[in-house]
Amino acid sequence: MEFIVDELGYVPLLSELNSFPVDPDAATIENCRQRVEQQADILVLVVGGRYGSIDADTDKSITNLEYLAARSKGIPIYAYIEKKVLALVPVWEQNKNANFTGVLDDTRVLHFINQIRSIDKVWTHEFETAGNIIDALRSQLAYLMGDGLFWRLQLRQRPREARFLERLRDQALRIALERPKAWEYRLFGQILVDEVESCRDLKRDYEIGVVLGLGNYVSLANFYPWMLARIFELQRMTEALGKLVNEESQKAFGPPGTPGDPEAIIFAARRIGDVYRHALEWAQEVRRAAVENRLVAIVEQLAGFVGHIVEQIEKVGPSLLTKITEAPAQPAGAEATTVKLSFEIAIPNFEHFQQALEKLKHELNLV
Repeated sequence: MEFIVDELGYVPLLSELNSFPVDPDAATIENCRQRVEQQADILVLVVGGRYGSIDADTDKSITNLEYLAARSKGIPIYAYIEKKVLALVPVWEQNKNANFTGVLDDTRVLHFINQIRSIDKVWTHEFETAGNIIDALRSQLAYLMGDGLFWRLQLRQRPREARFLERLRDQALRIALERPKAWEYRLFGQILVDEVESCRDLKRDYEIGVVLGLGNYVSLANFYPWMLARIFELQRMTEALGKLVNEESQKAFGPPGTPGDPEAIIFAARRIGDVYRHALEWAQEVRRAAVENRLVAIVEQLAGFVGHIVEQIEKVGPSLLTKITEAPAQPAGAEATTVKLSFEIAIPNFEHFQQALEKLKHELNLV
């Protein structure tokens, strides 16, 4: 703490300090998690032989939850593990039931270390004294400052791009600035992944049929024109998706062998993300309609029409990133990898919908 305050002039968020921001309406563990999530820019993780206070709901320690919050947020994590504790890891891996009393108060410490090192692949340093942590942290923060100055320079040299790069998440921003091989497709795919992720709750509502908000009553006499209006909206969505995929994204990528237009790539990918969100919102709007019981099944079938659009958009980002990642693994002299970006939209249960619709039209004397 003294190093961070006196030598660096940074503000440590330590629960032991009176300056630690506290939400009086939140529990102790939730306060610690919120500080990482809402205020921390860097996490210095120090792992010793004590597991610490445990959250009854998750069975994880406060430190565990702070670490997970930092991982989720994407901030830098500098991990330091006590040397005598780290030495127990290979022994524990050979015998999970061994007795480590005297060094550890809970073997979940070793599980946590394994999570950090082997699963999450976080670089760790061992330490015996606080001075070891300070020496290592001083160097790492200097590297971080250098990294930050480099990216600051990159953005200052591209003032026009800074405007449309600012909304990108960390991985997409890195791709846009570093521009590795096939960066155009990497950027496009990563933005699509991020856009889909931002709609996770909305997609969950769609899947389980949770419908919230006010809906309009649609009488039997008005049902057919109401439904046609919804279908025209869906048609506009599919037309927009086709234009974005078949025209705008292709122009954004540019001809083979020439750099793509990052602003156009970001625009096309985000707009496809907008179609994804709008499709889910459209389905919820359809489901919110209050109709007679005999029309409920038709309404649900209509809401399901966006299912294939949603599924196709969800697949594009991961599929594109996988193909690009696997391409360098091909042997020298192998045929060049061709990435084809296309959507094939189908309406599920359309025949059943048509049958129900024809029956309704007869009932309403529309034919």
